[in-house]
Amino acid sequence: MSRRLWIVNLVSLIIILIFGILLAERHYLNIDLTETKIYTLSDATKKMLRNLKDSITVKVFFSKDIPYPYNTTARYVMDILRDYKRFSGGKVLIDRVDPDDTSFERDASRYGIPPVQVNAIENDQIQIKRVYMGLAFVHGEKIESIPVVTDTSTLEYEVSSTIKTLLSEEKKTVGFSAGHGEKPLFRVKEFLKRQYNVKSINLKDEEPEGIDLLIIAGPTNNFEDNELFRIDQFIMKGGKVLFLVDRVQADLQYGFGRTVETGIENLLKHYGVEIEPALVYDLSSGVVNISERKGGFIFTTLTRYPFFPKIVNLNREEIITRDIETITLGYTSPIEYKEIEGLRFIVLAKTSDHSGVLKQPFYVAVNRKFRPEDFSGPPSPVALIVAGKFTTKFGDKKEKEIVKEGNSRILVVADSEFATDEFIEAPGNAQFLLNCIDWLVEDDSLISIRSKRVESRPIRQLTPSLQKAVKYATVLTPSVLTVIGGLILWTVRKKRRIAL
Repeated sequence: MSRRLWIVNLVSLIIILIFGILLAERHYLNIDLTETKIYTLSDATKKMLRNLKDSITVKVFFSKDIPYPYNTTARYVMDILRDYKRFSGGKVLIDRVDPDDTSFERDASRYGIPPVQVNAIENDQIQIKRVYMGLAFVHGEKIESIPVVTDTSTLEYEVSSTIKTLLSEEKKTVGFSAGHGEKPLFRVKEFLKRQYNVKSINLKDEEPEGIDLLIIAGPTNNFEDNELFRIDQFIMKGGKVLFLVDRVQADLQYGFGRTVETGIENLLKHYGVEIEPALVYDLSSGVVNISERKGGFIFTTLTRYPFFPKIVNLNREEIITRDIETITLGYTSPIEYKEIEGLRFIVLAKTSDHSGVLKQPFYVAVNRKFRPEDFSGPPSPVALIVAGKFTTKFGDKKEKEIVKEGNSRILVVADSEFATDEFIEAPGNAQFLLNCIDWLVEDDSLISIRSKRVESRPIRQLTPSLQKAVKYATVLTPSVLTVIGGLILWTVRKKRRIAL
């Protein structure tokens, strides 16, 4: 090959590469090999972006020298924002604020982006650096922000929900019942405020009006008849209710529990749902910290606690639980239901085949001994959807404007502990609760985005005998195969020596 021809081929190759890169940038060709496509925008996000009518400016406040591994977050943020710009047809505008600008910190503060402290290794020493890692979304005079971007696995959901909130003319309202010893759910409420209006409702004094969803979370005191009537009429008028109901209140420290009666269980029974005053336990379970004093020292160990069932038996047909791997409940009860004409019952979650039900007395100490036959099942439903035409429980009540039937949907979970600040970080818990809320207010477009994250994929619980079999098989199989291989090799070599 002549030198001139070699140069022509090289120049041609460079030109082809340049045009190939430009075409890829324009049409964005990529292959995402992850199971849940975490590096690809979901169909729900793409649909929202294509339907954008107005422009949105995303101001990126990231410091210049962000230490590892946080600097990788900055690169991922810019990559995903470019995808938003591309699929929106340029309606999502990216403004990366220059960190060297003298007004950088002042502007960040004005847009609700605070500095955060991160650890950095410099000159073989751990130092604390003050950096900015936030996003601000501007649409007209409205501003929404993601103050700190730390978890890239949930970034698409946060960005999409922020854009949706920014463009919404009116937020939907979620009301929490109060005045009956309900769980406070501080972290859940704080998160919901980004997408919904959140308010507390004391049913003794006010009607549940002007809200899209009523959440009753773990009450321990009785509801009066007029309060139950207000809940009933709210449902008859098409209102949605999320019932997180505890039938047994247990205490890990004292090791005992007691039955809870609030009146809600009677209302649910009229709708065909009965939560038994019992506790389920499961071989597939969460863990608790147990502290023991030995020889003047305190040792803490993690111990399986069957009364905190780790639910892996989830309904894969329903969007709420389709992509959730597991949820962890605390002191939950079994649910039974009877078919009622006009209503549809869908079980969302059940315990495993290796579970059981404990009735009074409720002895729930960590050191409680179980027998293998105690975990013989059958599975118990613990979360249920009821949808269709409801009829009022108060049909004989002499009210002029009483609504006797109406189409609605409710969701019942026989536990409120999983939604508390102590449990909400367990894999799948927050995702499950937020999916329930979105589905009930008929705003399930973002559920598929939230579900892209795989938080936990536990191995299905085995019986104790099968666990031992797997354990010994795992230990002995390599040794047995080695011995068999050695014998085969020795036999082959012996035959060769005899043949010679």
